Amino acid sequence: MDISRDQILARITDRLTELKMTENEASARAGLERTFLSQLRRNPSRWPRVDNLQRVCDTLGLRMYWVTTGLGPRLIGERDYGADVTQVPVVSWVAATGFSESPAVERGDDLAYLPVPGLPRGDFLALRVVGDSMNLVAPENSIIIVDRSDTVPRPRGFYVFATPDGGEATFKRWMSRPDRLEPYSTNPAHEAIYLDAPPTVIGRVRKVMLDL
Repeated sequence: MDISRDQILARITDRLTELKMTENEASARAGLERTFLSQLRRNPSRWPRVDNLQRVCDTLGLRMYWVTTGLGPRLIGERDYGADVTQVPVVSWVAATGFSESPAVERGDDLAYLPVPGLPRGDFLALRVVGDSMNLVAPENSIIIVDRSDTVPRPRGFYVFATPDGGEATFKRWMSRPDRLEPYSTNPAHEAIYLDAPPTVIGRVRKVMLDL
């Protein structure tokens, strides 16, 4: 990738105009000589040192990667979605019907991984949805992203539940009073599953990934 000195200066100049700040003022605020930016602009053969350029960028609230390449977020306060991607293992499938036996929900070296942006901290896995009892949020064959670190069910939250022995699982919405696993579907044939004991929660569903 070519880095253009003229483009670097143009991006800095645009930001100075936006902030109504002079070159001398920005240089001084960055802890550099007051004429640093003006001398840089006037001398075509002069390139700034990386640490000095970083100071200027910090002062102006700019990301240095954007200043040098024009790529990615422009401002320091903007979220960098390109860097905020979690590689989530696609480990199995889960029934969006009643409880059904599915392969064990475990990680492995031979798994496919799905890049998922914008996830919080957690322990994530991806499951393919089989069945239509949750099709208002996750149609059949969509992929749900499950956080195994979040296992305390909250009313109207979406979770993957397991039988006490862990042999079967289902994807449902948790409802209380009375405690039940409720479908969220256009298909009226699906019914809630009422519980006599606290549920076993594999994890909370954080995202739904769907190809159109």
